[in-house]
Amino acid sequence: MSSFRPLYAVTITDAVAAGDLEQLKKLEAEAQEHLNQYGDIATLLAALKIEIAKAEA
Repeated sequence: MSSFRPLYAVTITDAVAAGDLEQLKKLEAEAQEHLNQYGDIATLLAALKIEIAKAEA
């Protein structure tokens, strides 16, 4: 997307607080594109933490 913004929590919470439907839909599309491209980072981070804990044990 040409107007890509980092998907930090503040970006999303500010958009929700503003309530601008067009902006919310654009951000939703950007977030979906991010998931499509990079996957579910939160799930991958949890898996990494598990593997680190196993390796440290």
